[in-house]
Amino acid sequence: MLAAAPAFAAGSQGIEHAEKVLDGAKTTLSQAIATAEGEVGGKALSAHLARYHHQDFYDVHLIKAGEITDVRVGIDDGKVVSSHPMEQGHLSKAKPASPEKPEQPGGKS
Repeated sequence: MLAAAPAFAAGSQGIEHAEKVLDGAKTTLSQAIATAEGEVGGKALSAHLARYHHQDFYDVHLIKAGEITDVRVGIDDGKVVSSHPMEQGHLSKAKPASPEKPEQPGGKS
């Protein structure tokens, strides 16, 4: 199942920000999925627009040989920003790049 909903809060500010980001994005969600699958291998399990440290990116979760990998793809250049395996059994809890909590514009995500 592919989750296309952004990881932004349902509040109006979060939705407005997501629409603005997607309107200006040079890379589509579909292109980000294809890039992630091509770079890491496997198949996309979920994908969404995400925000961390004032940076927007596509967050794609891939599954291959029983392992789930979190791949971040830039919205402007379509390149893989980072890639790392996720902890087993924690699909929704990818390890952030730093110990700080991800931003949650407009409320909870």
